Amino acid sequence: MKTHILPNWCKKLGLILFIIASLLNGSLNFINNSINKYKISGINTSEIGTESDNGILGLLNAFSGGGLSYGIDFVAIIAMLIYMVSKEKVEDDYIDKLRLESFQLTFIIGLLVTIFMYILAKDLKLTLDYFIFPLLWSYIIIFFIKRKVYL
Repeated sequence: MKTHILPNWCKKLGLILFIIASLLNGSLNFINNSINKYKISGINTSEIGTESDNGILGLLNAFSGGGLSYGIDFVAIIAMLIYMVSKEKVEDDYIDKLRLESFQLTFIIGLLVTIFMYILAKDLKLTLDYFIFPLLWSYIIIFFIKRKVYL
């Protein structure tokens, strides 16, 4: 059974969107943590407001109602999905087989890691993106390795 997947140019689009979203999220978190956690000299956080409200990320989240960081994470997840379901330059039955094997191995690894984390820390509270990102990354890495080894 053939699945409908996106054309090859969407792979570049997904990669560019993911890089932009990751850099934006990483830089905002870095700036925010630098101001709040390490108390950069010259910036008096007590004059601005509470510590959780300080920083660029806090300011942008105040304007967006707290949804900015979730929105950036959502864009990064969608970009990785676009990258994953885009065709390769040469799409044949062997690439389909590698894609299926990569999905299977990713699912098994993700399930084992989730069970292992649940056994070790039952009170662990993480948001969904802590589980989605490793699954997407592991698929991309497994597919890349399988494609390089077998081709």
